Amino acid sequence: TTARGDLAHIFRGHWRALILCIGLVAAYNVTDYMLLSYMPTYLTGQLHYDDTQGLLIPICTMVLLILIVNQVGRLSDRFGRKPLLMSGMLGFFVLSAPSFLLVKDGGLVLMLGLSLVCLLGTMSAALPALFPTQVRYGALSVGYNMSASLFGGTTPLVITALISATGTDMMPAYYAMAAALLGVVAVACMAETAQRPLEGSPPSVGTAEEAAQLVESQAPEPKF
Repeated sequence: TTARGDLAHIFRGHWRALILCIGLVAAYNVTDYMLLSYMPTYLTGQLHYDDTQGLLIPICTMVLLILIVNQVGRLSDRFGRKPLLMSGMLGFFVLSAPSFLLVKDGGLVLMLGLSLVCLLGTMSAALPALFPTQVRYGALSVGYNMSASLFGGTTPLVITALISATGTDMMPAYYAMAAALLGVVAVACMAETAQRPLEGSPPSVGTAEEAAQLVESQAPEPKF
């Protein structure tokens, strides 16, 4: 096979999963970049916070994420990827505007941090499961990096341009809400993958007894 042939196979045979991947990563990256990367610039440049305050709010949010992200991952393993992802997307859609109003009045954005951690603790398990084993690495690389380049890295630039064009400093909230709505659609269209074997992967066992049972079940019936 060739790199061109592999890419053609990914786009031709797995385009539905690729679109889902791009949509999920777009929503995740826009909200992540907005909350953790753009926020200090927004606070100091638009709301005229001092530099210390502009850095302290995102730092407090990141500390919260560090403390609970592992627990969120465990919840996604137990209850499923879709409920956690949908909670995070809906959280951004519903809470972005109120959170930015609180920031303008001196409040914090920890509510959005709780929404973001639902994505952080789940996305790394949900995205690879979109693709079968034989194309997983290449398809995920293409989908993730394409979406991150188009939507994630451009988030600060796009938000700044929207604020300049509209004259409203609520544009970060509106942009996050639009991305979250895209994420809601993507999560609704994806299949649940928690506690299920990855598509295309060989069966796995945890004990010698399970291995023996698996071999016995796959042994051909004797012919007489």
